[in-house]
Amino acid sequence: MNPDTNSKNRKEIRKKYREWSWDSKCISGICELSKNNLEVTFNPKFSKGTAAARGNKPLKIGRHHYWELRIITIAYGTDVMIGVGTKRANLMDTEGKFCSLLGQDHESWGYSYKGYLQHAGQKHPYTACFNEGSVIGVHLDTWRGRLQFFSKQKSLGVAFTGLKNIVLYPMISSTSANTKIRILYCCSIPSSLQTECLSVLPRIQRNFLSNTYPVLQYLTRSTFADVLRKNSEIESDEEVSEFAPKYRRSMKLWYKRMN
Repeated sequence: MNPDTNSKNRKEIRKKYREWSWDSKCISGICELSKNNLEVTFNPKFSKGTAAARGNKPLKIGRHHYWELRIITIAYGTDVMIGVGTKRANLMDTEGKFCSLLGQDHESWGYSYKGYLQHAGQKHPYTACFNEGSVIGVHLDTWRGRLQFFSKQKSLGVAFTGLKNIVLYPMISSTSANTKIRILYCCSIPSSLQTECLSVLPRIQRNFLSNTYPVLQYLTRSTFADVLRKNSEIESDEEVSEFAPKYRRSMKLWYKRMN
């Protein structure tokens, strides 16, 4: 399959699948929602403190959740944060306060535009910073209780653990004026043996399964095919070209035996 064609297909799929949006009832009074509640403008015109927004649906337990956010404007000031939190996280009483909101207590977990993580008031170095034009992906594995972030569709590594069996919501916050953040895509799939297998299959194997068994394309061509793939797995063209014929022959033999 042509990689460019595959990329275009995924972009079209992403436009269609948005399982949640920002909750108009769970935003600070210094936020404005637009574009079907997919875009938040924090502190319109000038900053009055820390503004925050929460997703309108909880992230169901027993599923892999992935969403992408675009930072539309320049991030500056005390903090701009992306993360998750429980329904007990206080997002409302923040006007007049300039703080790193997500992760300041035990009810939320946050990733700052300055490149650090925060939970329970403790800050730890992470990796990349983000700013205007950045697209940040967030993957929550509720089965293992892990949260990781992505930049340019590459994992930045596991950010938080210990989130198993905790009902969480997507959250964002900002102290800077006229900050705009938009949901590009948000979806989920059940945690299952299929998804576990998907995480270890090399690209050549996924492509073979996709072309040979079209019924599996909903999985092999989904965003999760990349999100779940182990980051340590690196394939060279030489390895792929050597492996492909052997793999096709073995799969055909297996299929004949099964039928």
